[in-house]
Amino acid sequence: MIDTHAHIQMDSYDHDREEVLTRFRAAGGAWMIVPGVDIESSTQAAFLAQREPDVYAAIGVHPEDCATADHDYAKVLHDLLVQHRDRIVAIGETGLDRKEGTPAEDLQRAVFEEHLQLALESALPVIVHSRYAVTQCLDMMHAFPGLRGVMHCFGGTVQELNRAIDMGFYVSFTGNVTYPGADATREAVKACPVECLLLETDSPYLPPVPCRGKRNEPSYVKYTYQTVGSLLGKDIVDLSQQLRNNACALFCGDRRSRHAREEIV
Repeated sequence: MIDTHAHIQMDSYDHDREEVLTRFRAAGGAWMIVPGVDIESSTQAAFLAQREPDVYAAIGVHPEDCATADHDYAKVLHDLLVQHRDRIVAIGETGLDRKEGTPAEDLQRAVFEEHLQLALESALPVIVHSRYAVTQCLDMMHAFPGLRGVMHCFGGTVQELNRAIDMGFYVSFTGNVTYPGADATREAVKACPVECLLLETDSPYLPPVPCRGKRNEPSYVKYTYQTVGSLLGKDIVDLSQQLRNNACALFCGDRRSRHAREEIV
């Protein structure tokens, strides 16, 4: 199994990060992507990826954190990419968030646009956060032809899902697909072509049933795989292989050499 989004560099894992990784591997985890949400966590993700062979990093500034980002954050991200290019596989997470109390949308849009440009220039996919703002994110992404990436923790409509897929994006779902009230999310899963599907934990957030109330961790992705396999009528082994292929297609990409492809697989 692949966890395409887990923030295990955060301080809530400082006391047991090695054990968390061990549990993920024991549960059948192949590799994971650890995205940053600001400069500090992006740097931590890059260094963690250098230490752990089955951890890859993404670097970016989350829309909730863009108001506190240093003025030179884009240069720092570029420098991180140069220093750790062999272990950084995506830009993000980045995007728009219209939850009450988030930074001004004009600022979010400016920061998101810089991330989209960096993704294009570096030939890397982008990990898009789109809480209450799926259509707005898609509108901005449409202005960047050739952009590749994933709609992380998807919470939009089937129509928005289809639009993202038409733009060449993957769509990723978290443990909230297991929640009793998540009928709309489950409908979106069933509408998603399996070749465009990814799964994630978004650890430490959104723990799946039966782990609600606990800190989420990458080993819990198995519950999301089980639920999605049941929704799609797919054997868990076949589903895991398909999603592994999807993750490799997005995060290895044509930009990597054959050797690099074999390494990440």
